[in-house]
Amino acid sequence: MQTTSTKAAATVLTEPAYRLDDQVGFLLRRAYQRASSNLIERIGPYHLTVAQFATLARLYERGVLSQNLLGRLVAMEPANIRDVVLRLKKRRLVMTRRDPRDGRLILVSLTPTGSSLLEKLLPIEIQCTAKTLAALNAGEKRLLYDLLGRLADS
Repeated sequence: MQTTSTKAAATVLTEPAYRLDDQVGFLLRRAYQRASSNLIERIGPYHLTVAQFATLARLYERGVLSQNLLGRLVAMEPANIRDVVLRLKKRRLVMTRRDPRDGRLILVSLTPTGSSLLEKLLPIEIQCTAKTLAALNAGEKRLLYDLLGRLADS
């Protein structure tokens, strides 16, 4: 005679109702880890984290930004972007100043050193993205970008 716990264990082993590998958050995290690993492997000698690279890249794209907006644009909490900006500022890759129209805002911009470094790293990041997406054909890559964009904006 099977006990209830034996039946439950048998059910779990033969027909899992839940699989971590079927969870979108888990798969996205694994994909992110792979992409990040590819990037860190190549930018490691420059002593930058993925978050620091993203911060520099966003400033390169957009120019001067308030620290608060910069954090939102790189998907970081206010305390985290503050720490990233402080680390980049210590390395003289960014500079900060108060907004002359609204003294409460801290404006962040790239320094010439930060711009120069980022211009050197952008081709590396593009290569890392290509490596991450190498298993996909052109149509799958477009679809992935479309779907990720929709998920990120929802």
